[in-house]
Amino acid sequence: MPLPTPVSPAVVFPSPTTRKSNLTEGHPEVDCGVGAWDKLLYGNHRFVVVAGNGTRAAQAYRVVLPWRRQDEDPAGVDVIIVSEQTGARVRNVIVEEASRESGSIVFEAIDGQGIYFVYYLPYAMLGKPHYPQAQYLPRRPTADPAWAAVVGRSFGTGRAQGDLPNATVLRYEAASERDSFAPMNFTARRDELERFRSRHAEDAFLVFPEDRLNPISMRRDLPAHWVMSGPSYSLQGAAQAGEDYVVQLGLYAQKDLEDVTVAVTSPAGGHCINTDGVDRFGKPWRRTLGVPAGTVQALFIILPIPLNAAGGSHCAVIAIEAAGEAAWEVGVTLDVAPETEPPPAAGGFGDPRYLRRLAWLDSPVAQDAELVRPFTAITLDEPTKTLGILGRSLQVAESGLPAQVTSTFTTAVTATDGPAVELFRGPVRLDIEGIHWSYSPLTFTAEGPARMSWRCHWSGQQRSGEAGGTTAVIVQVTGVLDADGTVSYSLRLVPERAAEVPDVGLQLAFHETAVPLAMGLGVPGGRRPDSLDWAWDVAAKNQDALWLGSVNAGMQLSLRDGTYERPLNTNFYREKPLVEPVSWANRQAEGIRGGITLRTMENTVTVNAFSGARTLTANEPLDFDFRLLLTPFKPLRPGNHLAKRYFHQPADPADIRAAGATVVNVHHATAPAPYINDPLLTVESLREYVAECHRHGLKAKVYNTVRELTFHSPELLPLMQLDHEILSDGPGAGHIWLQEHAGSGYVSAWFAPDVDDIAVVTTGESRWENFYVRSLQELANGVDGIDGIYLDDIAYDRHAMLRVRKVLERACGARGVDGPDIDLHSANQFTANDGYASSANLYMEQLPYVDRLWLGEYFDYDTTDPDYWLVELSGIPFGLMGEMLEGGGNPWRGMVFGMTGRAPAVDNRPLWEFWSETGLEHGRMHGFWDPQAPIRTSHPDVRATTWLTDRGMVVALASWAGDTEHVRLIFDDGAAATSRINAPAIPGFQAAASYAPGDAITLEPRRGLLLTIGY
Repeated sequence: MPLPTPVSPAVVFPSPTTRKSNLTEGHPEVDCGVGAWDKLLYGNHRFVVVAGNGTRAAQAYRVVLPWRRQDEDPAGVDVIIVSEQTGARVRNVIVEEASRESGSIVFEAIDGQGIYFVYYLPYAMLGKPHYPQAQYLPRRPTADPAWAAVVGRSFGTGRAQGDLPNATVLRYEAASERDSFAPMNFTARRDELERFRSRHAEDAFLVFPEDRLNPISMRRDLPAHWVMSGPSYSLQGAAQAGEDYVVQLGLYAQKDLEDVTVAVTSPAGGHCINTDGVDRFGKPWRRTLGVPAGTVQALFIILPIPLNAAGGSHCAVIAIEAAGEAAWEVGVTLDVAPETEPPPAAGGFGDPRYLRRLAWLDSPVAQDAELVRPFTAITLDEPTKTLGILGRSLQVAESGLPAQVTSTFTTAVTATDGPAVELFRGPVRLDIEGIHWSYSPLTFTAEGPARMSWRCHWSGQQRSGEAGGTTAVIVQVTGVLDADGTVSYSLRLVPERAAEVPDVGLQLAFHETAVPLAMGLGVPGGRRPDSLDWAWDVAAKNQDALWLGSVNAGMQLSLRDGTYERPLNTNFYREKPLVEPVSWANRQAEGIRGGITLRTMENTVTVNAFSGARTLTANEPLDFDFRLLLTPFKPLRPGNHLAKRYFHQPADPADIRAAGATVVNVHHATAPAPYINDPLLTVESLREYVAECHRHGLKAKVYNTVRELTFHSPELLPLMQLDHEILSDGPGAGHIWLQEHAGSGYVSAWFAPDVDDIAVVTTGESRWENFYVRSLQELANGVDGIDGIYLDDIAYDRHAMLRVRKVLERACGARGVDGPDIDLHSANQFTANDGYASSANLYMEQLPYVDRLWLGEYFDYDTTDPDYWLVELSGIPFGLMGEMLEGGGNPWRGMVFGMTGRAPAVDNRPLWEFWSETGLEHGRMHGFWDPQAPIRTSHPDVRATTWLTDRGMVVALASWAGDTEHVRLIFDDGAAATSRINAPAIPGFQAAASYAPGDAITLEPRRGLLLTIGY
């Protein structure tokens, strides 16, 4: 249908090529600019005033500052005045009046007539250096009483008394353009608001088109220029063909608004990201808004500009409606640049300040069920109902629940052709006492080579009531298996009528010999306890999952329901903890009834996930969902691991190569990528560095995750308008910039002072995943695209992790290079602040798509036992290998697992040279966990890992004994014991030594040796 003609007069947004500085026009009364000063000393804001300015000289001047402030207590904040001429601070200052609208200040002209700087929001950076808590400096009277008395006698003590000469305000200045309040954060005065509201008293809400370069941030105050110019029904702007043009509208509610919707009529479509879009699973996403009276809601509308619109106009109408209120329509007319002007570069987003990247919130990239390496297509043997994946199989019982899980991974975890290991003694059951189930036939659906689903429903009868009647209970079962070994179950229990049940519980029975190791539910990684009693406590514990297994067969069980939301991780867990599952936890008046028990008896390990007694309400479903992760996920590649030698600093690539490294991790707060989790902001310098790495035969990866977002991202303030969908709600405060521009309702995160980078915490799951995956595609594409990413904890789930893997793998494939490489770093989260979560257990769902672990800060490499190392630190039971970080790690124990410390903080060159000299990266690794390992030691607390190479054997020994021990090597192959055993000199690691077969080898506590045999 034809588009309505825009209503005039229009708000006109100038072309980027003709635009004046927003700062110079940002205040109603004075010019605005940027100055240079020490903002840690004086704050971010000042007024430049001139004393005298051709009038009579005086000892003291009064200046009235039209500061139009947002802060709630202007009278309580200090004011600092400095002379331009000498840089001296003026001590004789009297603040006569300080309201949000203006401030009246009397000061001594210590250097006579001239320029003085009035700093009116000085602050102190308190708290930790990387997690500051800034506070404005309180008002501190500095005026000499004698001077104040003289000023009072000569001129009176107030504005109404005496005739002090006035200093003139020349302009407002900010310490940087990002710090400036211009033009969006100067508030309207009370008299201006009264006139404004009088003119628009009949309107339920008002709409203000605003330039996309001026992000709306104030929620409870109106910008002064809105009040003076008034709302509008139209806007005009300049666009480029092929871009996603962003229209920013400010909606001001004069009464409570409900069910606010935004409709877009445009030849090429369009939508409002506040109300419409595509969710993180690629499905349509829609919601209505509620806007409380007296608040501002920014709306962002994406208008795709067709390529064939070049040289013409593009028109659209945006209709905003609220329940029971008249619609407000904004007509948009965009002049589209001719074809002679190039379209936005770099994938269509160009200059990030124009917010075109907001369209990536709807990105469908990598939303498919295709495979990534090394996983294989799921097979189905219908007669036995057995599903096959890489190295594992899942047999499904007639109930749809697992009947058996089998692994054929070898005990070295390097291949999938080993003998079958079964986990279960019997099928998994969901039990309700007194109910006998009948099952419908199973139906299987292949959703793609990487996903298979199945469905059935159960019918059960329970005797209930004094009359002996029966209650029917239905359970709708949906199971999904992914090629990586993730099994997701949705069990929806629907009672026909109310009934009392003693418990709804999940029963799993394991072969004891198959599950000697455990992790989760308060158990740090290591040996499995014989018994465990655990109850839900989401406020303090980030725990909902238990892993049981061995290195070559295992399973993680996690319990969920339809209310599940991913919590914040690391030190932010308590800001957004786990959502307690209503079904499994079963909170009653007396407390939680649900939990998990583990018992060991008669060669069986039984896990009972119980929910306790409850009343089932008629036709009110309960979701008893759970997920299984079948481990290990993939075979180890020890040679590949040793061949990729990491350097964690973007130094000169020639020097990195000379040091023996093959991969460089470009961390944030460095020159190629200074801003956390948005490396596209400096993509040119990053690509130049990556290209130089490639020329020297290095791979280059970049720090990029989604846990935090830098304030340098132009999208940050728009994202804060999305009702905490993407940025986590929280207590606010933190760095002063956040307090002055973001207001409240956020979680302050990492601050990197060296690059002035401030961040806030994102939520766990949102459309930001779409943005993130699309941005990774941008970073990875092209000859000089990144070769992978370094993750500092993970704030998204395995679905997003799989999309990340696909995007990076496909980009590497298009370039014809091996990859990608994805690292995961985590600090030890088994602490009170982090909710006592073992990092490997917490991130197990992402491990199929990770290549290397860096676990990490605050881990104990000296006092923990080898089973803890194996389960919690090494990654080996899950099909990957790791490295060390805290204190450089323990290099001797680390070598038993193929782990080293982080270069260049740790000098790995001697070890790397030893690997090359011995051909270790081409050897076959057999760890102490492998019963087929050719060598073990005579002491149970001294562990040995052996590499078999073409030239002989390399043996890594490490002691976990408390005292110095004298151990002998025990060979499975007696012939090997005839070769001399050498300990080559490795600087910083060991002195040279030689041993005859059978000799005792002396090992001090927490130390070890690297030995060669047959070389």
